[in-house]
Amino acid sequence: MEQRAAPYVLAPGQVRSHPGAFPAIKAGAADTGGLFTLVEGVIGPRTPGPPLHVHHAEDECLYVIDGHLLVQLGEERHDLGPGCFAWLPRQIPHAFANGSDSPVRILGVITPAGIEKMFAEQAAYLAHLQGPPDPDQLSAIWAPHGRPVGPQIDVGAAAEVGRA
Repeated sequence: MEQRAAPYVLAPGQVRSHPGAFPAIKAGAADTGGLFTLVEGVIGPRTPGPPLHVHHAEDECLYVIDGHLLVQLGEERHDLGPGCFAWLPRQIPHAFANGSDSPVRILGVITPAGIEKMFAEQAAYLAHLQGPPDPDQLSAIWAPHGRPVGPQIDVGAAAEVGRA
């Protein structure tokens, strides 16, 4: 196991590493000895998240703090409200989006750590785009951690799902 960081505290809005990455990195591989990455994200109203994808070696979980997050696990969709939790194990296709008219705030944990480098590389690529992203470029960025296997959730046509 790698060495862990000394204790630290972050104020609201502060990040631990990779400024400008989305989601915001609160703890990463260098902090946790490679055990996990903790992220905080705010997804704007009617905003799709990542396309349906699978991770090769990472397990992920999401906890909804505010708002409603639409989560797809395989073929099933779930509307998660404040206090709800989703476990997204490796090799299970998943996606998420904000299909509501209000922002959604989430915490995510990815284990093992290291995916924060991919978030930073993706953010840098998306920041310089003049049009839609190139799916092949996104696939290359994602390659060490997973691969897209389907489209983003269409927030304009998101089907009604049961609220958790």
